[in-house]
Amino acid sequence: MRKSIFALTVAAVVALPAGLTAQGFGIAARGGTLGVGGEAALALGSSAVIRGGIGLMPLELDASISGVDFILTLPGTWYNVGLDLYLGPSFRIGGGMLFKPDDPTLAGNFTTTQSIGGRNFTPEEIGTLTGVIDSKDQAPYFLIGFGKHTSSGIGLTLDIGAAFLGDPSVSLDATGGTFSDQDELTSRLNIEAAELEQGIGTYLNYWPIINLGLRIGIGG
Repeated sequence: MRKSIFALTVAAVVALPAGLTAQGFGIAARGGTLGVGGEAALALGSSAVIRGGIGLMPLELDASISGVDFILTLPGTWYNVGLDLYLGPSFRIGGGMLFKPDDPTLAGNFTTTQSIGGRNFTPEEIGTLTGVIDSKDQAPYFLIGFGKHTSSGIGLTLDIGAAFLGDPSVSLDATGGTFSDQDELTSRLNIEAAELEQGIGTYLNYWPIINLGLRIGIGG
């Protein structure tokens, strides 16, 4: 649904009549903490620009969280729509909404004994451990930036800010293991999930926004 809305928004901007696009229109390629992707921008006057973008982040990281070794997979796609206000020729402040259709996930296929919820389990007892770090799928963001997307010609842009995702919740599940007491395993997993929430909550409340882009502008 959000993908469709975003695609229609971009298509509408591109299809705007010449009288509107004459205020300034730009496209850009970008890379950073919202992945690698592109964006489109439309000037609403000399000091305001509406901007939307998409970024892809097919990234997996090895992470040790609360003493347990995981493979952390970050959200694969980010969308943003917002408004930039220019306080000078290139310096701006901005805000809007950030969207992510999926959450970070955790996976563990262990070769050594792991302490989960205060008890040691062998790899065979655990089986395959999976988890989800659930946070808001849409969040407000604020940023400062440099470079005007709708200025004529080619130039660089920089965004520095943060999105406010709120407190995450963690769920863990284990499948294919040999541990016979499923109730105790579930209880230990819930204890471990609560510890993970405490350990990562401070870091995932805010998603950093640092993007460097190469833009092409028309007008402005």
